[in-house]
Amino acid sequence: MLDSSPLLTIVLETPGLLDRESAMYRRLIAARLRYETQFSILEVGEVLTADSITRLSETIETKYVVFMKTSHQLSASYMTTMLEYLRARTVYLAEPVMYTGGIPNNVAATTIDDAYRYARDTDVFGVVFNTRRLRDALEAISDVDRSALYLSYRLYWSIGTVKPLATGFSVASDTKTAIGQQIAHDVTRLVPTIPAASKEVRLHLVRYVALFLRGMRAGKVTQVALANLRDVVQSYRLVELLRFVEPLQPVEASWIRWLSDPEFDSHLYKQLSDSDSYLSFSEGQPSEGSQPPLYELHFGGDTVVIEKSYRPRHLRPGYSRAASYDFYSRPITLGSTMIFFDRPLQADDNAEHLYEYFRANHGEFTEAYFALNPKSPDWERLQTKGFKLIPIFTTEFYEKFLISDLVVSSQIYNIRYRGKSFANSRFVYLQHGIQLNDMTDWILSKYFDVFVATGQLEADYLGKLAPVETLNSGLPRFEALTRTAHEPQHLLFMPTWRFNLHQVSTEQFAQSEYFRAIDAVLSDPKLLAFLEETGRTLHVKLHPNVEKRASQFGFSKNVVRTDLSYREAIASAEMVFTDYSSAVLDAAFIGTPIAYYHWDAADFFHEQPYEGRVDYRDDGLGPVFEVHSELIDHIVQEHYLLPHELFSARRERFFQGVDPQRINAKIVERMLSL
Repeated sequence: MLDSSPLLTIVLETPGLLDRESAMYRRLIAARLRYETQFSILEVGEVLTADSITRLSETIETKYVVFMKTSHQLSASYMTTMLEYLRARTVYLAEPVMYTGGIPNNVAATTIDDAYRYARDTDVFGVVFNTRRLRDALEAISDVDRSALYLSYRLYWSIGTVKPLATGFSVASDTKTAIGQQIAHDVTRLVPTIPAASKEVRLHLVRYVALFLRGMRAGKVTQVALANLRDVVQSYRLVELLRFVEPLQPVEASWIRWLSDPEFDSHLYKQLSDSDSYLSFSEGQPSEGSQPPLYELHFGGDTVVIEKSYRPRHLRPGYSRAASYDFYSRPITLGSTMIFFDRPLQADDNAEHLYEYFRANHGEFTEAYFALNPKSPDWERLQTKGFKLIPIFTTEFYEKFLISDLVVSSQIYNIRYRGKSFANSRFVYLQHGIQLNDMTDWILSKYFDVFVATGQLEADYLGKLAPVETLNSGLPRFEALTRTAHEPQHLLFMPTWRFNLHQVSTEQFAQSEYFRAIDAVLSDPKLLAFLEETGRTLHVKLHPNVEKRASQFGFSKNVVRTDLSYREAIASAEMVFTDYSSAVLDAAFIGTPIAYYHWDAADFFHEQPYEGRVDYRDDGLGPVFEVHSELIDHIVQEHYLLPHELFSARRERFFQGVDPQRINAKIVERMLSL
């Protein structure tokens, strides 16, 4: 007779209210219909750590254990596949095919290659551990961070290769790629340095180290010793795998090179027209009297300093040997191929407006193209305007990119083709938003020859990070707005997004402070009466991440989801308000009154992957409200129509150096000089 005792314990991390409507939780409960006696669910009302996992492993009696969150996703076959596999054999661990986005219908079609192994999330979640073997290993490795337990477990037991089972598990987010890995403050080593020749494990390790270093640029302090970090890099020969790191973590790639060979402390970062930018790494305190470093980071008792410098192109390593094609050797001429683009499915941003100006005023450049997805609703509109369109991210696009002498965009994408990237070719970044928050880590992770600023305040901030590349010109869409007739027709509300809501269920979204605060504005009786009595309409421009949940909000006859473009909505607005979106500065630029509603001012930046740089109360271009009733009174009493000298003065200071009539001209002059 088969043993009917549970085989597997699912440890479910549920800090706060358990989301019983999440897709993952419902799938687990549904599995009980078939496997009632084969697994149990243990809800843990705290964030799992290495310490708590160690304690739990001592109490769990089932042969196997797996850790999950309700925000994660499971294939429909996950429980069936895992339980049937585990019943037939005894293993150290079993894992599904891991994803950071949606799980495809045909998991078996996923290619398990080096690229997959590098991109695979290496936290403990979704992997089934042998409980006894985990308990044994934790006696040696419980001093590492939870996020390194999976790697450390494989190193401890010398598990070099794992063949994923034909079912999927998704951690449902890849934000660590952008913001890095934050580890517990008391952790003193990353992973054990146990000899491992497995390339699979080393690929996992180089990703983990890169994400740790990216997180260090934000966190600044760790108890991990620099000696341990260097030992990990050197012992596992991670420098051999940097081709996987460089596309998305170029700073970290240079950093790992330095850790591998500290004698080589200066690394070429970005090729430029007249000079190249370099990153330099050193131990110890910054030199007195020198420029402030980009970073001063503390590893246990050691300090690492990262600095940026510029050197003439002829001093570039290997320059005289012409080891690779120099994309700067071709000057920009009338026959140069140029590519402009905004988002793949949406134009009407800075690149479109600059391209339109460029075509009208510099028609002698005959090979200037605008890239867009043919399925975009803007494709036909731009065709009618005479744009030379090419389908973005197609073979035609990449071939044009290869022969192009200049790329101009309001977005930064990791475009690489046949040895060409923005690291070694000309790129003008027009920005989409404005740097109101401290985006230092993000900016320094990107390649650009020109970074367009929107006034002296922003230019001063950017100039500390990229003094050669910063151009204080203003955004092309600003010039388009100044040329657009401004006939106030409606009020406009443009709330931004909250990162902690990415994976919540509809139930939890409806219970969030974010939803309640916005919906309370849209359905406020006093506001609705004001709109009705004055014949006004409140247009609401939801953030793209909220669009799928738009039906949750209380729209009505006078409160509508606008289908206008950002430019049209702002140009025809009588007043614009937001929580934290920089988009309202477009309105401020053309003199439209703006306001801020900070209902979660105490917590907002605690839950975002960045910190505030501008004090909205001291530097904002409109009043700041934290109380719902005060915002509503400001609107219904029409206080926004009153002249305000303070905000007018702040507006002049914020946009200092920007000539509304020469924004496009200034950018074109700079880009043609590259």
